[in-house]
Amino acid sequence: MSYPLFDEDDKNVVDGSFGIALPRQTAIQLREMALNLSNSIDSISAAIQQMASSASQIHENTQELNNEILEVDEAAKEIQDVLNFIKQIADETKMLGLNAAIEAARAGDAGRGFGVVAEEIRKLSDESKSTVSKIKDLTDKIEQQIVTTTEKSEFTMKSSEDQAAATEEITASIEEINAMASQLKEIADRM
Repeated sequence: MSYPLFDEDDKNVVDGSFGIALPRQTAIQLREMALNLSNSIDSISAAIQQMASSASQIHENTQELNNEILEVDEAAKEIQDVLNFIKQIADETKMLGLNAAIEAARAGDAGRGFGVVAEEIRKLSDESKSTVSKIKDLTDKIEQQIVTTTEKSEFTMKSSEDQAAATEEITASIEEINAMASQLKEIADRM
C-alpha cells in the first residue's frame, strides 16, 4: 500500500509518498481479529441491552413498590384516626360507668345489680383503652418501618436509574468500538 504525501501549502503538489508492505498473512490475521472483535462487541452489546431492559423493569417495579408503601402509610394514619375515636369512646364509657356506679350506690340495695354492671362497663372501658394503646404502638412501629422501607425503596430507585444511565453510556461506547472494528475490517480488506 502506498499513499501520496502532499505539500502543506499547495495540496496539488506531491512531495513524496508513504508506502507500507505487509505480508498477506498479516492482512488475514488483521481481518480475523477485526471479525472476532466485532463478534465479541455484538455479544457484549446484547448483554448490555438485556441489562438495560432489566434495569428499566427494576425501576418500574421499585416505583410501584414505593407507591404501595405510601398507600400503606396512609392506611396506618387512618388507623390512628380510628384508634383516637375508640379511645374517646372508651373514656366516655368509663365516665358513664362511674356515673352509673354512683347512681347504683345512691339506690342502695336496689341498685346493687346495676353497680355490678357499672363496674363491668368500667373494666371494658379500661381494656378498650389498653387495647388502643397496644394497637397504637403497633401502628407506630409500622409507620417507622414504612419510613425505613421508603428510604430503601427510594435508594433502590435512584440506583436503578443510575444503572440504566450507565448502561446507556456503555452501549454508546460499544457502538463506537463496533464502528472502529468495522473500519479496521475495511482496512484489512483493502490490504
